[in-house]
Amino acid sequence: MLGLALAFPQETMAAVRESCRLWAGSVMPALFPYLALSQWLCASVHAPALTVPLAMLGGSPAGARLIALGGFSPARAQRLAALCVTASPLFVLGTLRGGARMLAAHWLGAVTAWGFARLTETRRAPADSPPAAPERAPLSHILRDAAMAMVAVCACMAFFAALGALLFRLVPLPPAWQALAASLLEMAGGCARIEALGLPERLRASCQAAAVSFGGLSIFLQNALYLRPAGVRLPRQLAARVVHALAAFCACWALYRS
Repeated sequence: MLGLALAFPQETMAAVRESCRLWAGSVMPALFPYLALSQWLCASVHAPALTVPLAMLGGSPAGARLIALGGFSPARAQRLAALCVTASPLFVLGTLRGGARMLAAHWLGAVTAWGFARLTETRRAPADSPPAAPERAPLSHILRDAAMAMVAVCACMAFFAALGALLFRLVPLPPAWQALAASLLEMAGGCARIEALGLPERLRASCQAAAVSFGGLSIFLQNALYLRPAGVRLPRQLAARVVHALAAFCACWALYRS
């Protein structure tokens, strides 16, 4: 990849510049306050029941960070990761056409992924013990950690944007294959390419619901920074993301038919 970046510097810089613009203009202003406030709330109140709604409303990587801070057993963290590490409702409702039905399909797919995580546990896990209370950090530490998380988000977005630009420069692909490859790498870019295909409404929405639910390798890597220390097995989490995407496609297809 380094050789390709040196061979095509303009394409690389343009892709990184655009991803950083998107991060600074949309991702960071929306995610940073929520990331800091939700972490402060969970640490102050210590109500594990808040983890699911706060994680699903915050999207990634806020949900993964809340799971990591919750003190859950590895088995429970694995199940919560399948259920709660989702896309932000603000992105689905504010960016994609037909967002309400797509968000419903996205959450139905998350429940399916949770069921998959339960069914595929390799052995009978012991009964979950009550989550340990997280150490209450001062506000300055919470803000520092949230800022570092945002820098990691920017780095992942820039890396996979550059990777996608170089891939498409090196291997010319038909538009449909470009949309698929972009969705596997980075969710927002994949949804934009699906939108540009001019598909029928039902198929377009179902494909975007699948792309949002898989999340792309960029978001998977962002979440892995927090899920791995929490004991979540990443291959199983990746399999849950695939199940989530397939279930969301089917759910969206059914919702558009009704």
